[in-house]
Amino acid sequence: MKKNTKRFLKTAHKGIRKDEQSGMFEARKQIDGKPFRDVFSNLRDAINWKKTFHPHLTYTNTELVRGIDKIQNNIAPSNTIITKPNGLDLGYKFRDAWDLYETFHFPLLQKSSIKEREKYRDGFLSDLMSFKMIEINAKLLDIFMKKQKEKALVAKVKRRKNFDNDLKLLKAFLNFYRENYDEQFSNPILKRHYALGIIKKSESKKEKMTLKEFELFLSGFTCQFWRDVAEAQFFFSGRVQDVGGLQVESIFLEAKKVEVKYVAIWGDNKKFWYLKDIPKNGYERWVYINNRLSEILKRRIEDRPKELCEHFSEQTGKRLDFVFHIDGEPISYRQVQYQYNKALKRVGLDDKFSSTHFLRKAMAKATRDNVSLDAAQAIGGWRDIKVVQDIYTDIPEDLSIEASKVIENLIYGNKTNSPDDDPSRKLSLVN
Repeated sequence: MKKNTKRFLKTAHKGIRKDEQSGMFEARKQIDGKPFRDVFSNLRDAINWKKTFHPHLTYTNTELVRGIDKIQNNIAPSNTIITKPNGLDLGYKFRDAWDLYETFHFPLLQKSSIKEREKYRDGFLSDLMSFKMIEINAKLLDIFMKKQKEKALVAKVKRRKNFDNDLKLLKAFLNFYRENYDEQFSNPILKRHYALGIIKKSESKKEKMTLKEFELFLSGFTCQFWRDVAEAQFFFSGRVQDVGGLQVESIFLEAKKVEVKYVAIWGDNKKFWYLKDIPKNGYERWVYINNRLSEILKRRIEDRPKELCEHFSEQTGKRLDFVFHIDGEPISYRQVQYQYNKALKRVGLDDKFSSTHFLRKAMAKATRDNVSLDAAQAIGGWRDIKVVQDIYTDIPEDLSIEASKVIENLIYGNKTNSPDDDPSRKLSLVN
């Protein structure tokens, strides 16, 4: 008769035993009379769990998955153990912290930004609302981002290429929580979460329009009004919102300058929503009125209807007086997109450019190529010259040619022959 052997063997540590069949270590403890247990592949992890585990502070990935699984189905559990909470347990759930964010941060935002964050809260963030802030860590976000990607693939939204902007907003919120409530909280968003959110690679049209292409683009318009809109945006080196919101009071023809102050905000339907009284970067700027821009602005001001539009300034209560309008009403973003893309298609540039922002880049490029990088920064109103240098313009190609000629002249003076033509000189330079 075979001797009975025990499956579980005691260890030198109270509450921890080893399963002889699986080789795993089982740890047990009681908190407030309630039993808890977990299984580990090594004794060190089991000891650590015994020392640190508390149901309000530490969780296994399986428990986290069960929590998120109440909201989203079919998340595969992980065996990786999370042994440390993220920050202090202040009793805040994600929803509580977000409510504080709305109370103290939203009043600082523009209406359009508030609306964007409300949609973001009810969409992307909804699955995190039930979690405690100490549970918001990198492992949980791994699971969360995989599920967000799965949902996006099922929804088949063509414009969705990644979750970069969603993660950027989440990062800002988590930083708000850390700075104001829990200094020990660590923002868990990592590069890998951006990678997990990639649905398809962005094929952005990075080309900057040349002056010849700009002239060709203008020739694609069959309507003087929309050509004027495009030229004005180009000379502003601005966003189309700057032109769409331009008010007659901002134009000083005698002084030859325009104050870029008011910005058109378009709603979800891309129609005019309200007039914002400060540009995107928070700074007003001035644009010089050259002869061409003067001609355009005079034509548009003279074309104003007798009856002004029915929109009023939220700041002053005055009736708005748009420079660019259709029968007194502000233009919509959809109209601008349609007219720009139509003109691009007529002249065969639609494979290189689309939408509206390419004109801001075009003026910046032309200015850097023909004047200077500082001038490009000034004309577009950028605060950071690196943005102009790295995103909106390229190093002028002619500079390399010019530099080569200058250095050649410094070495060889006015002589026409180079070492390639005179073997003896080439040898002497090498030696």
